[in-house]
This record gives sequence, C-alpha cells and structure tokens, in this order.
Amino acid sequence: QKVSIGTIPGLKYDVEEITINRNSKIEFTLNNNDDMIHNVVITNKQGKDAALKVGQDALGLGLDGPDLNYVPFSDLVLAHSGTVGPEGSETIYFTSPNEPGEYWIVCTFPGHYLTMLTKLIVK
Repeated sequence: QKVSIGTIPGLKYDVEEITINRNSKIEFTLNNNDDMIHNVVITNKQGKDAALKVGQDALGLGLDGPDLNYVPFSDLVLAHSGTVGPEGSETIYFTSPNEPGEYWIVCTFPGHYLTMLTKLIVK
C-alpha cells in the first residue's frame, strides 16, 4: 500500500488522518514542501500520548540528535524516516501493525512535535 504525507507552513502535515490496512507492506513517502527540516515517526498504539512522549524524548537527545535523525531509541517507535530538508522527500518501507487501532505520526525535529501530528488508523 502506498501512502504519502506532505508538510504545510505552520508546522503541520498536510493531512489530519491516514488509513492503512493491518499487516501490510507499506511504502510511505514524506514530501517536505516546507522551508525547514522535518521527519516522520510512527508511534505505537498508545494514543497521542505516545507521540508526545517520543517528541519529548527527542529533545533529550541533545548533541546526538542530528546523528539520530532526532529519533530516540524507544519501544514507542514503530518506523521512521530520516530528516528531510526543504523541498526534499524520503520513502520508507515497513510492515503495518497487525493490531488494528489508532496510531500516530509525529515530527520529532526539536519543537515540532506539539503541532506536527497526524492520526494513523490501522484497520
């Protein structure tokens, strides 16, 4: 299943919700149409709080952040892109969760996680 998400000014993704099938091979593309760096981090089924926690943990990476694409080592992270510069794109491949439910996508570049959130529905 192919999925894409873009960015819009104001630290937002261009969609509020994405639906994918469970236990499927996913081709997920981030198109960064903005003038700053972004990423996508798909978090596990613990609701929006999981996405916010991953964003907070990314802030704690300090000087290691850039080398880790601002993605903390965490069981809350299911899949993620690298950091994508302005007008760039990146495609990642992963298998969607087997358990249906509500997951979240978050940008963990420092300071972005509070507003760059999109719901991911696995059905």
